Amino acid sequence: MRRLLLVNLAECPENLHFERALARAAARRPGLALDVLHDFDYHYDFIGAPPLPRGRRLRCAGLESVKKMLTGYDAIALLDFPKRARCATAFLWLARQAPAMAKFFIANHLIPMPGQNLAADLARKWKALAGLKAGWALEADDRELWRETGLAGARLRLRGYATDCAYYKPSGAEPGGYVFSAGSAGRDYAALAAGAKRAGFGIKIFTDSKPGRLPAGAEVLPLAKNLHNLREAAERARAVVIPVKSSHMNESAGNSIAFLAMALGRPVLLKRTPYWERFIEDGRNGFLCSELTPAALAKGLRRVAALSPAAASKLGAAARRSVLLKANLDRFCAEFLRRVLGK
Repeated sequence: MRRLLLVNLAECPENLHFERALARAAARRPGLALDVLHDFDYHYDFIGAPPLPRGRRLRCAGLESVKKMLTGYDAIALLDFPKRARCATAFLWLARQAPAMAKFFIANHLIPMPGQNLAADLARKWKALAGLKAGWALEADDRELWRETGLAGARLRLRGYATDCAYYKPSGAEPGGYVFSAGSAGRDYAALAAGAKRAGFGIKIFTDSKPGRLPAGAEVLPLAKNLHNLREAAERARAVVIPVKSSHMNESAGNSIAFLAMALGRPVLLKRTPYWERFIEDGRNGFLCSELTPAALAKGLRRVAALSPAAASKLGAAARRSVLLKANLDRFCAEFLRRVLGK
């Protein structure tokens, strides 16, 4: 029996979804046991903790307890940098000194900037990832910041963001009469709200930033406090729109919301960029607009409104197929295990 340890000390919805996908991939390998090391300080029970194939969950209660628990692993996979400073020491020991035949790092978020995360700062100071066999960073990330951790060259591999298509799958719910959007950084919600109003739609937004002046009747809720409502809000929307401003540096911003909406079979509308042209064929599996103006957004939303039920169903199915092929966590996790453990 081969043993793999996933170190998930950056507990958040995206990383619990990653854990679910890795557990599914591991379950398809009869000779593999998967353990997960947690901080156990999160409130995302709505996602559900997956059963671990032939493995168990371990609690990070300090460096000494981690040292006693961790023996006999064939591989250790570090998932992001820990969110809480109390886990930094154990994380660094796992990266630098813990016994294992091979160690890997998987980034499911962009690398924290200097000063944002203690473990990441110390990893850069001591080049703590220099001894890892390989690591995966998100394709839009800053490679120089990764080089400072000791992870560079051929050992630094790039991956695209992916979603949990087993969790985000169509339930058959009928769409309502509103446009949905979510996210906080670099969004032009005022333009979206104005465009939705012109096209005759209501609007629902989950954000932790100030959205600007919106028309009367716009529904704005805090994102962090409504993560348990995210799936339903997206699936019941007539369309999901991600209004990322052109001035925002990260061209892939908003892909987490767009991909989960596509996995749910909902029409998405985004500003045309080289990044989004990789995933969306305009009119076939989603919609692209030339600019983020109320007029352009309204025009795109009218195209959604003009879809017959049969056409909407066909477009939604094409959207889901695209994500299953290009941005599916299960595919990444299966490939990761193949690379780490072989066929």
